[in-house]
Amino acid sequence: MSLHVFNVDLLGPTFSIQTDESLDYMQSLVLRLRERIGSLKGSTRVSDPLRLSILLNITLMDELQRARDRGSGEAPLSKAAEDEEFEAIAARLIADLDRSLETP
Repeated sequence: MSLHVFNVDLLGPTFSIQTDESLDYMQSLVLRLRERIGSLKGSTRVSDPLRLSILLNITLMDELQRARDRGSGEAPLSKAAEDEEFEAIAARLIADLDRSLETP
C-alpha cells in the first residue's frame, strides 16, 4: 500500500502525518476524535486543549484495558499477535463510539 500525507487539525495545532491508511479512513478517525472531544468538553467543562487531550487518552486507554481484561484468561500473546489484537480492539471500540455518538 502506498503512503499518503494526511493533515490533522485537532485542538489547535495542525500537522501532517504519513500513513498507508486511506484518506477517508483517516478523516473518519479525526471526525470521531472531534466528536469525542466535544463530548468531553460538554461533560467535564474542561476547555484547555492539553487537558482535553489527556482526558481523551485516559478514557480511550481505559476502554482498551477493559476490553483486554474481558478477554484475559488466555495464554500470553506474542508481540505480533498482541499488536493485531490491539488493532482489532481499537477498531471495535471505534465502531462502538461511532454508534454511541450517532444522533437519533
